[in-house]
Amino acid sequence: MEVACLLKLAGKKGEKMLNYKSLKELVYEYLYKEINTGRLKPMEKINENQICKDLNVSRTPIREALIQLENEGYIERLLRRGFIVKEINQGKIREIYEIIGCLEGMAAFYAVKRLKPAHLSSMKHLTERMDDSIEKKNIHQYFELQRDFHDKYISNCGNKELISLIKSLKKRFIKKAYFRHENKEFLFKTLKNNNKQHKELIHFFEKKDKKGAETYLRDVHWNFANANLIVSPFQTLDNF
Repeated sequence: MEVACLLKLAGKKGEKMLNYKSLKELVYEYLYKEINTGRLKPMEKINENQICKDLNVSRTPIREALIQLENEGYIERLLRRGFIVKEINQGKIREIYEIIGCLEGMAAFYAVKRLKPAHLSSMKHLTERMDDSIEKKNIHQYFELQRDFHDKYISNCGNKELISLIKSLKKRFIKKAYFRHENKEFLFKTLKNNNKQHKELIHFFEKKDKKGAETYLRDVHWNFANANLIVSPFQTLDNF
């Protein structure tokens, strides 16, 4: 029964995935997606029995996946209440923004001399596709394209530990925050401005301006004051 669930969670490539992904890993990915898309909302209790029924799996892989999500800061365990989804903490997001800005700036600094014309051409194409996603109001596609854009220089910085740190921090809240923004008109206006910044960043790479790229990412692109889209309907501005 659990093998059938494994194939279901793995999707079209399920049979191949059986070779290298455990049931716990696939349950983790399922729960992570439920949280990240907002289907499991902040402060909502996670019903382990219901997940067992929905996925047709035993409690063990679900509990293992929940423990991993707890360790990563997505959920928390309450005494005699089980697990609940953590609410976004604006103060923490601000701090993580500042850290990511510094780390991505460092990655850009190192990547400037490593990026080839093909990389820059690909980045330009990605900004064009992001413009199209904004026009079509396709936030899912925009997010994927934005991730690919940033990955072009991050993955070419030559520092594996730096790459790992950035990915770990960004995984915690970026996508989740986008999907929770209620004011769609303001959201897409903000995304359009973000994409203008992507285009400006390419100019620094083209000019081989290491310090300019680093400073722009740290002080402009990852400036929390410009990131109003992070405010979610579950939070207020009282703590700002």
